[in-house]
Amino acid sequence: MIVTGIEEISKSKCKIFIEGEFAFALYKGELSAYQIKKGKEITKEAYQELTTQVLPKRAKLRVMNLLKARTYTEEELRRKLKLGLYSERHIEEALDYVKSYGYVNDLAYAMDFIRYRAESLSKKQIQNKLLQKGVQKEIVENALLECEKEGTMIEEMKQISAYLEKKQYSPETCDYKEKQKLIAALYRRGFSINSINQVMKSDFYLT
Repeated sequence: MIVTGIEEISKSKCKIFIEGEFAFALYKGELSAYQIKKGKEITKEAYQELTTQVLPKRAKLRVMNLLKARTYTEEELRRKLKLGLYSERHIEEALDYVKSYGYVNDLAYAMDFIRYRAESLSKKQIQNKLLQKGVQKEIVENALLECEKEGTMIEEMKQISAYLEKKQYSPETCDYKEKQKLIAALYRRGFSINSINQVMKSDFYLT
């Protein structure tokens, strides 16, 4: 196997190409340690050690270090490792490793996210934000159901009511233009038009 290219990523790291294909990213010190040079052959022993020991261990450490700072969804970690130019195999090995110890649990992550934001975000906003974080739709739905069972979720009508109270809305004094602005603002927050109209046409917000 011939090293056909070495491209610098940073002052300390390079992309390594073997037989014209990207193989992996290594630190410059490793180029010297494993005698990797453009136009030269990489030994089978060196390639084996890098792909079965060095890089898998590095991917696992990368994930562990990320999780020390805060919690992540599985997809967020996958994206981070892809940015680090790890192979799909090494990424999945690293994720399987942390999941086996319970360090990554998307259902638990989603439920914590909901509990923390149930008062400030609509159900639709919560769903969208979790999906953007890479949590699977089924897991999001299960998390919402569990949180509804435990009483974490706030009814949509009450959330709309609280927003209108904050804006000092009054059906008697609010003109058409101001009312449309409030409706648009609530709709952008993920509330249904039907629920918005029900609250605004009643004195529900006063309860």
